[in-house]
Amino acid sequence: MTLSWDLFTIVIFAVMAGVGAILGRGKALNILLGSFMGYVVATELGALAFNEAQRFAHTQNFSMFLVKIVLFFATIIILNAKTELGGKGGDDSSMVINLIYGFLAAGFMATAILSFLDPTEKASLLAGSGLLTKIDQLKLIWIVAPIGFLFVADFVKGKISN
Repeated sequence: MTLSWDLFTIVIFAVMAGVGAILGRGKALNILLGSFMGYVVATELGALAFNEAQRFAHTQNFSMFLVKIVLFFATIIILNAKTELGGKGGDDSSMVINLIYGFLAAGFMATAILSFLDPTEKASLLAGSGLLTKIDQLKLIWIVAPIGFLFVADFVKGKISN
């Protein structure tokens, strides 16, 4: 078996789904909402941070992609450490629902990371990975599905508890 981007992507999706299932709805939603906010921060402040970093850097070993990735994950980590966007963990939500939140967060993160790539780097990466190509083709779904699922899961939870 050779390591590939497809295998790496499957492992990341599985890990994120497992994390969502284990941590509970609140923490899984924190990760998901933090990902949306991290995407906005990285997209809007990436160029500014890159230009500032170039002024102070003693090396040219960083790129716009690296700066955006750092901003993206730093935002997610800070928001998850310091806020309760989706509520506290340990609620009574179904483990399957929490697993889906984690899976959707992984899909959104993959879409965000692909969007940070330079077009030539992205084309090269997608040429070597059928799974990442499919994820990129379905980017609208990865952006909208978490929002729709939030409403559906809350509706179903309300119906079941009544």
